[in-house]
Order: sequence, then C-alpha cells, then structure tokens
Amino acid sequence: MKRFALSILLPFVLASCGGFTAPERDRAQWDTELYGVSITWRWVNPGGLGKGRAGRAMVLPGGESCVIDLDPATVRNYLTEVAAHEAGHCLAARHLKVGAEVVSENPHLHELMEQWPQEYAEAYMAECGLSLAPLGWRDTREATCAAPPTPDSIR
Repeated sequence: MKRFALSILLPFVLASCGGFTAPERDRAQWDTELYGVSITWRWVNPGGLGKGRAGRAMVLPGGESCVIDLDPATVRNYLTEVAAHEAGHCLAARHLKVGAEVVSENPHLHELMEQWPQEYAEAYMAECGLSLAPLGWRDTREATCAAPPTPDSIR
C-alpha cells in the first residue's frame, strides 16, 4: 500500500521541484558595446553550432548590431580567442574591413572573410591578454590594455 501511495504522490512532488525556466537560448544572453557595434552574446547548447564549430557572428555589412553565438563546450580552452574573433566579425562588418595576414595552420582562418576577424583576435590577445573585460564582459582576470584594439589599428 505504501508503494502505491508513493507512486501516486511522486509525480506531484517531482513536478513541484521543476519551476519555470526560460527557453535555452535566453538563459545566458548579455549585451555589450564595442566601437559603435551593439553585440548580443549568447551561449548555445553544446554542439548547437555544428561539429567543431565554436562561434558564429550574425551581422550585416555596415550594421550597428550583431549577435554572437558561442558553444561553451567547444570554446572552453579558447574562449578569449573565439570571443575576440567573433567580435572581429562584428567590427569588420560595421567598419567594412576585409582581408589581413593570418598566421595560423587552420585553413578556415585563411578564408577571405575570416582573415580580418582572426587578425583582430590575435591583436586583441597580444594587447589585452586573456581578460574578456575589454570586450565588455565581467572578468576577474586583469586586462593588459586600457581598451581593445580599434578597427583602424588592424592592417
């Protein structure tokens, strides 16, 4: 009889623990501003961008706003580089920048539309270190720059 009573009560007890949650994409989303571009950053479900893809920037040429999706599982060890690279896409579109000299063994980064954002990421890391604070994030790591590189400072 106890087992029967527990089996009836269990679903109600478990349901009361669930509460309400926001849709997956809305759980981790924040906005920053960088050299005239409003950036919305979003964490996506692990693997949500496709196999091996760490980030994606959605922006139009000349646009003043941009949405960046980051896969937290894929970017785990490269968060600063990927975040700066994706921010580079936003800046490249806003300021109409294309092409640059990239030092990388990754063939994807040698594609024309990937070169300038990667050059920006490399310059960002050289000037600011691993801190994401110059990109507008909350980060306890101390930045080694007062501000991130400007779009005009990249070749």
